[in-house]
Amino acid sequence: MKLPPKLGLPEIMISLDTNVVLRFLLDDVPEQTKKATNVIGKNKVYVTDVVVVEVVYVLEKVILLPRQDITRLVTDFLGFANVVHNPYFLLEVIQLYEHHPSLSVVDCYATAEAKAYNNQLITFDKRLISQGGRHVTSL
Repeated sequence: MKLPPKLGLPEIMISLDTNVVLRFLLDDVPEQTKKATNVIGKNKVYVTDVVVVEVVYVLEKVILLPRQDITRLVTDFLGFANVVHNPYFLLEVIQLYEHHPSLSVVDCYATAEAKAYNNQLITFDKRLISQGGRHVTSL
């Protein structure tokens, strides 16, 4: 099976795992932070949507950071010139997450992706229906 083209991305890039991003952002495990900082600082790196969502989840549910701090950390990280990420709607996900505290990061992702593809998002979640946008409806 042949894989699809890389959408114009550079040929060589390092993909980051959630733990590497977290060590870089939190500076909480000195040896690992040093390694993460070295890799991120000296290379073009790629972070998947799944990794970003997991980073947000861990920062909120495990580290217990406030949403404003989470959005600042993640937005700043995604803004580094050498950090490549999905340009289609990931930043919108982070903005929705910051401005809708009753929605989870996963809800924000689902609504932003549906909107980006001009899809209707159906759900049983009343909070998501009321805050997700006109394209979010009840089943």
